Order: sequence, then structure tokens, then C-alpha cells
Amino acid sequence: MNRFTLRPFEICNDWLEHLLQRRTRFALGLFMALCLNLAIAPALYAATGSLSRGNAYALGLLGLVVIGLAAYLTTVILKPEKF
Repeated sequence: MNRFTLRPFEICNDWLEHLLQRRTRFALGLFMALCLNLAIAPALYAATGSLSRGNAYALGLLGLVVIGLAAYLTTVILKPEKF
């Protein structure tokens, strides 16, 4: 079989494998953030008596998003050639 006819399929297969690895990493990161929120939100809820439980979870998730964005922007500033 001609190797030029197989090349597009190999490129497509490599691209799909890379996409699946990236999806898995994103899903794992999202899962870990939600688990961390389960630890942060009850502590925040216990520390303040005036917040409802839903607001405590929302503030915990907002804090995780802010920390994640800060880490991402620090990485972009320190290693711009990766992006």
C-alpha cells in the first residue's frame, strides 16, 4: 500500500489522540476543583453566619476560578513562548 495514502489517516489519528488527552486533563481538573469546593464551602459557611449554603458554595467556586485564572496568567506571563 502506498504510504502517502495512509498519511492523512495517521495525522487525523494523532490529532484525535491529542484531543482526547486534553479533554481528559480538563475533565480531571474540573473534577478536582469541584471536590476542593466541597471542602472550602462548608468552612466558609461555618465561618459566616449570614450566608446561605448556596451563596457559600458560589463564593467557594468563585474563589477557585480566581485562583485558577491567576495561575494561568502567571504561566502565560512567565512562559509566553508556550502560547
